[in-house]
Amino acid sequence: MNKTLLTFAVLVAIAGSGTGAAKSSQNTPDCGRAVDGVQMCLTASGSNLTLAFSNVGNRDVILNLGTMLANGKVQFPTKIVLKYTDAQGQTRIFKFAAPTFVAGRVDDWVLPLRAGSTYSLRLALDQFWCHETKEFSIPLVSSNNYLTAQFEGTGVEVVNLDMAGIKLMNCWLGKVESNTLTPRTN
Repeated sequence: MNKTLLTFAVLVAIAGSGTGAAKSSQNTPDCGRAVDGVQMCLTASGSNLTLAFSNVGNRDVILNLGTMLANGKVQFPTKIVLKYTDAQGQTRIFKFAAPTFVAGRVDDWVLPLRAGSTYSLRLALDQFWCHETKEFSIPLVSSNNYLTAQFEGTGVEVVNLDMAGIKLMNCWLGKVESNTLTPRTN
């Protein structure tokens, strides 16, 4: 790479990081509180949810969202849980339902998230289950229900022989919560 091109690339990188830092210091309204640059926003439409991960910080991050099967053809966001409080005030934790036995390849679902970027997931209430109560769907029985998504970042957990270097990924290790929704039932 010649010196002029390299100088231009460095100037673009510096200018880009400056504008990203100015925008990224603010939390997005109606979303959860940002933790170490990562913020989650939960929205609902009927029994469907959208969970958006935003990097509102000034540095790139890598999130381990869960598990992938078949070289990424199937993805399970097992690191996301929903805290559900029903109309009686009882709170329980619902985890993403994923297979407990897999006969093929398993990988971590690592998501690079550049500063200023957002990644959205579409989720459904019947994709979650509560181990404690054996409920296999979140039972929205009245309008006094509350949902909050929670995510706890971990390092890489599954290291296959052909991907040994993935263990060196610098994954985000914080805990973050989304805003709290009050889904309305029909």
